[in-house]
Amino acid sequence: MDLLPKVFRTEGDMVEFDPSKIFESIIKETSINEKDAKHITELVVRRIISSGIKFLSGPHIREIVCSILSESHFEQERKIYTRIGMPLMDYEAILEKGPQNRSFNLINPEKIHHWAADQLAEEYSLLRILNDNESQAHLYGNIYIHQLKYFDLRPYEQIWDPRIILKKGLPPFNKSKLYCKSGPSKSLYDAISHLAKWLGLLQGEFCGKQAYNFITIFLAPYIEGLNDSQIKRALQHFIHEINHLSKIISKESLKSSISCSPTIINSLLKLPAVGPYGKEVGIYEDYAEQCLKIFELITEIFIEGDFNHNSFCFPEHLIYFNNNWLNKFEPSYLKTLNEAKLRESPFFINLCTDWIKDRIKHETTNSMINFGILQKISLNLPRYAYISKNESEFMEHLTTNINLCFSIFDKKYIIIKKRLETNHLPICSSFIDNRPIFLLDQQHMAISFVGLNEAVKFLTNNELHETNEAFSLGKKIINKIDEICKKNSNTRQKRYCLTEDASNKVVYRFARLDLKHFKNLAIPKLISEKYYYTNSTHFAENIKLNTKEELIKQSEFHRIIQNGTLKEISLSKYEEEFDNLKDLLRFVCNNTELRAFRFKKGREE
Repeated sequence: MDLLPKVFRTEGDMVEFDPSKIFESIIKETSINEKDAKHITELVVRRIISSGIKFLSGPHIREIVCSILSESHFEQERKIYTRIGMPLMDYEAILEKGPQNRSFNLINPEKIHHWAADQLAEEYSLLRILNDNESQAHLYGNIYIHQLKYFDLRPYEQIWDPRIILKKGLPPFNKSKLYCKSGPSKSLYDAISHLAKWLGLLQGEFCGKQAYNFITIFLAPYIEGLNDSQIKRALQHFIHEINHLSKIISKESLKSSISCSPTIINSLLKLPAVGPYGKEVGIYEDYAEQCLKIFELITEIFIEGDFNHNSFCFPEHLIYFNNNWLNKFEPSYLKTLNEAKLRESPFFINLCTDWIKDRIKHETTNSMINFGILQKISLNLPRYAYISKNESEFMEHLTTNINLCFSIFDKKYIIIKKRLETNHLPICSSFIDNRPIFLLDQQHMAISFVGLNEAVKFLTNNELHETNEAFSLGKKIINKIDEICKKNSNTRQKRYCLTEDASNKVVYRFARLDLKHFKNLAIPKLISEKYYYTNSTHFAENIKLNTKEELIKQSEFHRIIQNGTLKEISLSKYEEEFDNLKDLLRFVCNNTELRAFRFKKGREE
C-alpha cells in the first residue's frame, strides 16, 4: 500500500487508496461478475503502481478503470461505467465564444450553464438510455432525435386551451408549497398576464413549442367596457411578455403560437363563456363582435412590430379562414396580407378541410382538453436512397428506420411515465378537478422526415414536380410511412403520427453528414454556401410550376399528413397570379386539401 498514492476526494479531504472501492463500484454499476471484477481491479492497481502516479482523484481512477475495461473487451461495461461531461478546453471555449455551430446570438452566464448541462444530458441519453444501434443511427445521420438533450426528462410540445387558466387561475391547480397561486383573472390585463406567465412556467417541463388555441375567442368576454387603445395596449403586453420571458430563462426565443379566428367557430358557439373572475358570462356566441375586434388589433400589433419596429419571432400568428368568412371579414383578412408582405409572419390555416373540422370539434369541448407531442424523430430519406439499389430496397431501409423510431419512442414513454410518478414534472403531474392536466396516453409520438424531393430525384432522376413517375413515388413513400404509423398505433396501443414539420437544423445536418459519408452520391442543394435538403414534402425552390398547380399538387401530400403541414407561397408569384388575398383563400378552400400556408419572399439559388 506504500506504493499507492492518496486519493483526493471532491469533499475536499485526502484518503488512503482502497482497491475494494473499485471492486464494489464495478459490481454495482456494471453487469460484470465478481471474478472478472476482481481481475479488472487487480489490473488497475498494477497500472497505478507501475506508472508511479503521485496524485489520484475519483475521476482519474474511473478513467483508468475504463481504459482497462476497454482493453479487456468489456466495451458495453465501459460505456456504462464511463464519466460524462466535457474536456476543460471545450468548456473554456464555451466560456469565451459559446458552442460551435450555434444558430443564435444570445450569450450570458445562464446560457453558458445551459450549454454545458445540455452536452452532459445528451451524452447520458446516448450512452445510457439508447442502445448502440439507436445512438449510432442518430450520430451517423440515419435519423435525428429532436431535443435529445431533454430526452431523459421532458415531453416535447403542447397545445393548451386558454380556458384552463382563465377559469382556474395561475397555476390552474393547487400546489401551494411549490407555486404562488393567483385566482382567476378579473380583467383583460390580468388574463393576458396569466396566459403569458403560464407559457413561461411550462418551459421548465417541456422542450418544444407551446401554443394557445383560439385566443381571439377566449379573450372576447374580457374586453367589455374597454376602448380600442386599452385593448391594444393589453394585447401588446401579452406579446412583449412572451418575448421577455425567453430572455429571463436564457432562451433565444420562447417558441409559441396563438391561433386567431375573426369570429366564433361553430363548435364553440353554444358553450359557456368564461369571463372575469372565472365566472360564466353567457355563451361565446354573444361575443362575435368582440372576437373580431381582438382579431384586428392583434394583426395591427404584428404589423407594427416592437418599439424599434422589429418583427416578433414568437408567438407565431396563426390565422383561420374558411369560405363562409371570406366575404364577411374580407377587410380584416386584407390587413393580414399587409402583415404578410411586411413581416412574413402569419400562417393561414384552412378550416375548409374535413379533418380539421373534426379535430377542432373534438378539442374545443367544455372539457378543455390539451394535447401535444411527446417526442419527435426525423427520417433522412435521401440517405435511404443512397444505400438502396432500387425502390424495393429503399422501402426496406425506410421500414427498418421507422421501427427503430418506435423503439426509441417506447423508451421515451417509459421515462416520462416514471417522471410523472416521481413528481419530477410537477406541472404535468398535477390534477384539475381530479383529472390529470397532462394525459400521457393521449400524447402523440411524431415521425417527420427530410428530403423527399432529393430521395425521389436519386431514385428516378427527376425531382418531385418534374414527372408523374417522380410525384407518384413521392406519394407512395409518404403513404408507406403513414401506413406503418397507423398499423403500429393499433398494435402497440400508442399514438404514432406522421408530421411534415422538421427544423432547419435537421435539413442542414443531414446534408452535411451525407456529403461526408456519401461524397460521390449525395445531391443536396446549395444556398449561401450552405448545403441543405428540401424540407419534408416541399418542392424545390424556384420551380416553373404556376402557383395554382403547385398548391393542388402539394395538397395531395397534405391529404395524407395531418400534422405540421405548411406550404410556403412566393409573394411575387402570388401577386402575378391572383388579384387579391380573397381569391387565393377561396382557391385554397375550393380546389385543394392544403392544410396551411404562409407567404415568403423568394430566395435565389
